[in-house]
Amino acid sequence: ALGPEVRDGSDEDLRDLAQHLRARVLAGVPLSDVLVQVFALVREVASRTIGLRPFDVQILGGLALHEGKVVQMQTGEGKTLAAVAPVVLNALQGQGVHVLTFNDYLARRDAGWMGPIYQFLGLRVGFVQEGMSPEERRGAYAADVTYATAKEAGFDCLRDALAVEPGMVVHRPFNMALVDEADSILIDEARIPLVIAGNTERQSGQPDRLAAIVRQLVPEQHYVVDRERRTVYVTDDGLDRAEALLGCGNLHTLENLPLLTELNAALFVTALLRLDVDYIVRHGRVEIVDEFTGRVVEDRHWPDGLQAAIEAKEGLRRSVEGRVLGQITLQHFLGQYHHLCGMAATAEAAADELWEVYGLQVLVVPPNRTCIRIDHPDIVFTH
Repeated sequence: ALGPEVRDGSDEDLRDLAQHLRARVLAGVPLSDVLVQVFALVREVASRTIGLRPFDVQILGGLALHEGKVVQMQTGEGKTLAAVAPVVLNALQGQGVHVLTFNDYLARRDAGWMGPIYQFLGLRVGFVQEGMSPEERRGAYAADVTYATAKEAGFDCLRDALAVEPGMVVHRPFNMALVDEADSILIDEARIPLVIAGNTERQSGQPDRLAAIVRQLVPEQHYVVDRERRTVYVTDDGLDRAEALLGCGNLHTLENLPLLTELNAALFVTALLRLDVDYIVRHGRVEIVDEFTGRVVEDRHWPDGLQAAIEAKEGLRRSVEGRVLGQITLQHFLGQYHHLCGMAATAEAAADELWEVYGLQVLVVPPNRTCIRIDHPDIVFTH
């Protein structure tokens, strides 16, 4: 209903309206009282700045996001644009809004693509990328709207916890997070810890000797691999064989505990970590491959003796040991935001988990036009 009224206003009129609405919110007016005006304003500004006018279904999706739901919209239905109105509405509070994407490219692209809308409305927009300096990150998080990957924001949270003076902290208090690809970030990767590690002096140990001994153990006879649980068990026969090869007596005595730990590490890297799948060897160094992106992760190494074990397995010179300085799962990191919502193309399949873990309801938004594609049952060919 406000469409014609907003459409008749000049650019200056719309900027004045945006400032008026922001002043009202900062004065304590509830967001619900200005929601309709803000959404109408954003729709008109989007049309003028980037040539895209949100459809009614996109406005519906934006309303659900503001209400703290996970919105399911089909691929190509414009989730990126649908997110702008609720982000603008919450950004008027001046406490910052984070749009958490799946990778650096999307964070940079979406900030640049939607940026003209925010700037027209007097809001600052920033984005965070891997490799940015602390000063650049602090500036991005100080903006009204910040696009970043969930992992980068999470690692910055860990680094802030290690800061020794206030000036080193890059985050502000967490206000609102809108999570793109919500099913993947909130469920698939939710319990994988983000770990920040430091270097420590090499510890005494015998990783090369243990690697040679493990090569003499027979799978299924001396140890059993549980790939689903990502663990490996030594059998009674394997324990006897290892003790005989080590000549150490009972491995479960207190003085042999470091040796048993090294044996378990050597078994783990031999049975469960695969070359050119979980890690690669390049320039004489082990480099870890991220299991979700398939990309090599710079300056990451395994803690608790695993790094030494993997280097011994590959016959490499030992590097420095890793020591865990801090860790947090995405689930607990995202739990720090006062207002959490998300969007995805396949959220409905994860609706039960999203409700149980985060208390988030899923709303399925229909496409702007009825889908005329016919999905036939799958056909499986044997050859």
